[in-house]
Amino acid sequence: MSVGLLVGCSSGGSGVANDVRVTTCTRDPDNHRAVVQGTVRNSSSKRSNYVIQIDVRANDSKIESGLASVPRVAPGEIKTFTSRPVGVDVPSGTALRCTVAHVGRIAAE
Repeated sequence: MSVGLLVGCSSGGSGVANDVRVTTCTRDPDNHRAVVQGTVRNSSSKRSNYVIQIDVRANDSKIESGLASVPRVAPGEIKTFTSRPVGVDVPSGTALRCTVAHVGRIAAE
């Protein structure tokens, strides 16, 4: 199943967005790109797959976006994710701010 299909078939209401939290947003010292980590807590009554779009900002400008997929999250379960957006090199000392731009959730088989 492709990412586009997951996002297209998902529910994207505010309740779904509340399932996702960004826990860290840092610059990888080796490749100079953003690394985003977070958690997903399934608030639905069914095992679900998640696709998460993260926006990375520096100095109030969006510099890149990344995706994370978290498969088969049971109701009430919490799983972690890591996203490594591909984009511009982030200069050392740059303060990054990462936000959840969109969350797609679809029931898992």
